[in-house]
Order: sequence, then structure tokens, then C-alpha cells
Amino acid sequence: MLPAVPARVRQPPQARGPDRRPSALRDWLTRYAALIRSAWLVDLQYRAEIVIWMVLGVAQPLVTLAIWWVLAGSGELGGYDRADFARYFFALMLVDQLTLAWDVWYIDRWIREGEMNVRLTRPFNPIHEAIGDNVAYKLRTGTAIALVWLLVALFWPAVRVPVDAGRWALAGTAVVLAAGLRFLTSYVNGLLAFWTTRATALAELHYGVSLFLAGRIAPLALLPPAVAAVAGVLWFPYMVAFPVEVLTGEVSGAGLVRGFGGQLFWLSAWITLYRLVWSRGIRRYCAVGG
Repeated sequence: MLPAVPARVRQPPQARGPDRRPSALRDWLTRYAALIRSAWLVDLQYRAEIVIWMVLGVAQPLVTLAIWWVLAGSGELGGYDRADFARYFFALMLVDQLTLAWDVWYIDRWIREGEMNVRLTRPFNPIHEAIGDNVAYKLRTGTAIALVWLLVALFWPAVRVPVDAGRWALAGTAVVLAAGLRFLTSYVNGLLAFWTTRATALAELHYGVSLFLAGRIAPLALLPPAVAAVAGVLWFPYMVAFPVEVLTGEVSGAGLVRGFGGQLFWLSAWITLYRLVWSRGIRRYCAVGG
């Protein structure tokens, strides 16, 4: 007689080993890695154009520095001497590149010309593509500006900032929050193309105002009191001026608390506004092409 063949015992699912399905976090990290790599490869096709953008981006702080350098002379102006101006505007060059946002121009075109159609067929919101594009660009240009700044600092002590790990950690956090805030203001302005044929006009107005209220033309301490008061209740200083002041060591204590509180408040406000504009706009979106 043949020996009985034992029945195959079927293991319950939980006994077969750990679940191999990727976590939601791992899934999003994989998506962002692909988006950033794709944007990086696209940027490689426009190397000369990116260099031109970067040069234009650093030209404005350098020209402004030259003006304040002459005005300061051998003394002080509003509590800033020449070394203070040099340090401020070199920090501004780096922070401006790391927080730069240009998405309004793309979103406006996507909506008007129907290029949004293909992006709506993808399994994620189009905003993630824009974020990946921003990260890829800033990894390239931010690194280049930082290296130039370090090289200049070797020969020009005036542009050096305090070497303090805690200060750099705070500055990095402020830059990330500022980049998110600046990105959302640009993206939401672009989404206004759901209702208008010229969303970029409002973005140009926003950019012009930010030159003064974000501390790009001059440190906020040099603005007239009335203008500084207006800037203090808006989001502009938290996009550029505050991270620059954190990086240069001009703000500490209660000023840091107020600054980070302002960044978080306005970032939350623009996230809420983005969700509202996107949900309302996508309902009325109707386009062909793309």
C-alpha cells in the first residue's frame, strides 16, 4: 500500500512573510524620484538657457548691492555698513535661487492651450510634476550659486556668514518654507487661467510688489515705516527677507519665532487657497488639444 500523501497545508496570508506591498510613503518617494530625474534630463537639453536665467537672477542683487555700496560710503545707512550690504545681497542671491518660482507661466499655458488634458490622465495631481521640476532646477542652480559664494568668501571676508550648525539648520528650514510659499503663490496665480485669458498679468504685478516688500531691493529695515508696516502683515517678507536674515544672523530669539510663525501661517493660507481654486477651476475646465 502506498503511503498516504499528506494534504498540503495552506498557509494563511499573514504567515507567508512580511507584506511586500510598498508603503504609501515609498510609493510617493519613487514617483518624485522619477519626476525629478525626468525634469533634470529635460533641463540638460536647455543648459545655455538655464545659465542665462541664473545669470539674470544674480544680476539684480549684484546691481542693487553696487547701488547701496555707493550710498553707504565709508559710514552706515540705516544701521547697515558696506560689509552688511555685501553679506545681505550675497545671501539674497542664494535664497532667491532656492525659492524661485516660475510656474505661473507654465500653468497658464497648460490651461489655455489644452496641455492640462494629458496631465489630468495621470494617476497624480499635476502639482506634483511642477514640484519635481522646481526641485530639479534648484538642485542645479542652487549648488552653482553656493559654490560661487564660497569661492568669493575665500577672498572677501565681508560676504561670510556665521559658521553655526544650528543657524544653518534654521536657515535651511526657513528656505524650504519660503520656497513652498513662493511656489504656491506662483501656482495659484497660474490657476487663475481657468477664469481669465491673462493670468500672468497678476503674476507680474505680484513680482513687482515683491521687489520692495520681500526685501529684494533693500533690507526691510531701510523701507519707510508705512511700507514696512504693510509688508509686516503680508506674506512677502517670509518668501525672501526672513530666510536671508536667518542666514546672515540678523534675526534671533522672538524674531525667529515670529518669522517661522508667519511662514507657517501664510503657507497654510496659500495651501487652503490652492485647494479652493483648483477644485473650483477644474470643474469648469473645458479644452481641446494638448
